[in-house]
Amino acid sequence: MDRIFLNGIGVTASHGVLRQEKLTPQQFEIDISVFGDFHLAGEEDLLDYGVDYSELGELVVEVATSNSFNLIEALAEAIADRAMGLERVVEVEVTVRKMRPPVAFPLNHAGVTIRRSIG
Repeated sequence: MDRIFLNGIGVTASHGVLRQEKLTPQQFEIDISVFGDFHLAGEEDLLDYGVDYSELGELVVEVATSNSFNLIEALAEAIADRAMGLERVVEVEVTVRKMRPPVAFPLNHAGVTIRRSIG
């Protein structure tokens, strides 16, 4: 199985359980990998047989910025659901990192990774 991936998509969005997180947008970083049989893209050198990076990235940004979820798990799930609708995609992995979560201890970021597949 082949993998096409984008790492470190930066978005500013309002996700979180706390009221302040809903009111003040925060920084998130999102990675996405889509899996499928993309061998014809390489053999024929045609985008028609692969997944357009730009379309994939725009999908991630659109889901992340047009919704407000309590949990980053729900954000990751929504992104995965949309990505699974792309042609030739049979599996997806999404990582969402909240860059500055409101916690009382030093932390680089909090995150979640989910993997979903057809069937």
